[in-house]
Amino acid sequence: MMKKKVEMNSFTAMAILSISFILTSGVSINGTLPFIKKSLELTQVKAELLSTIPSITVIIFILLSSSISKKIGMKKTVVIGLLLVCLGGVLPKFISNNYLMIFLGRLLLGAGFGMYNALSVSFINGLYSGRKRSELLGIRNAVEGLGQMVLTLVAGLLITPNWTNAYLIYFLSLPIALFFYRYVPEVVIQTDRKKNPFSLSKPLVFTAIFASSLMMNSIAVAVRFPSLAIELKGETINTSLFLSIMPALGIIAGFLFERVIRLFHFKVIYIALGINILFNLFVYLSDYSFILLLIGLFISSVPVAWILPYIFNHIEQIAKGVDINQSTSVIFIGCNLGVLLSPVMMSLLNGLFHTTDLKFPFLCFVVFYLIVLLVIRLNHDKIEKFMN
Repeated sequence: MMKKKVEMNSFTAMAILSISFILTSGVSINGTLPFIKKSLELTQVKAELLSTIPSITVIIFILLSSSISKKIGMKKTVVIGLLLVCLGGVLPKFISNNYLMIFLGRLLLGAGFGMYNALSVSFINGLYSGRKRSELLGIRNAVEGLGQMVLTLVAGLLITPNWTNAYLIYFLSLPIALFFYRYVPEVVIQTDRKKNPFSLSKPLVFTAIFASSLMMNSIAVAVRFPSLAIELKGETINTSLFLSIMPALGIIAGFLFERVIRLFHFKVIYIALGINILFNLFVYLSDYSFILLLIGLFISSVPVAWILPYIFNHIEQIAKGVDINQSTSVIFIGCNLGVLLSPVMMSLLNGLFHTTDLKFPFLCFVVFYLIVLLVIRLNHDKIEKFMN
């Protein structure tokens, strides 16, 4: 793979990272859903659909973004994506009495995110190498969590005078687009002609499924936490407060990723999976203590903060013979499918084992990741050699 030589300055890395700040803000306006439901007299399903529907267009435009970027350039693709985020994101502020228009706005928002989701990694991989690349990939993941925290808090504050004001947070995409356009150079990644951009290698497919399961598990905790907390503490507990600080340890873990990878190398996967098993176990055992539930919630953001940057840092080894941008897109599609299917999977697990216990799916996750850990351990030498 050859990369076009580009000039960078001290603001380049900051500008690349800035586009990830707003990338996970789709859930930041969840506090408006009860108001939309009441204002438009919607069913619970139609109201909640406004939160999850952007994932559909995210996946579609992740698939399209590689082809679009080849035609108009990676830089313009990111800027157009950010403009779509602004347009779709703020639409409910100005057309708040029309469910269809709000719905279309959320689809546009997802399309914008999908346009540059994978490119947020591709720019780092295209412009940096070595320790700097590992560091930025870890920070990129941390910036996503930080953006989710900050924008959820701001949206919550804006709801008070008028719920439609929460959607003003998406205007932030405009200065981010200008900052990115000003300081980030165009990158042209030329791949070997023998590489098929539409092929899927086995390692890439397995990695995408693994990433999907991790995101599914992480979202499962966030989705199920309010119900579990209310079971333990009653309806007076403010679950939004705990959910708003949920990404905190993941943010810290992201900033520490480069140091962690230097110390532990491939063993970081074992550490992350160990934490993953532990937080699921804590959630499952939370009947014994609300503190266990809180610990499980807070440490649940750490595994993704280490494993995803590790995957992206080794995407060239994982995706041998496959276009790098397309490979990154496949991983992100897996992640978004995990997010989308998380509530469905928990419901299926409860139904499959004929139980109504809300904590039961987390016991299933414990068993699943113990098996994953065992498989990786038995194939340690082969996997480590493949990744190097």
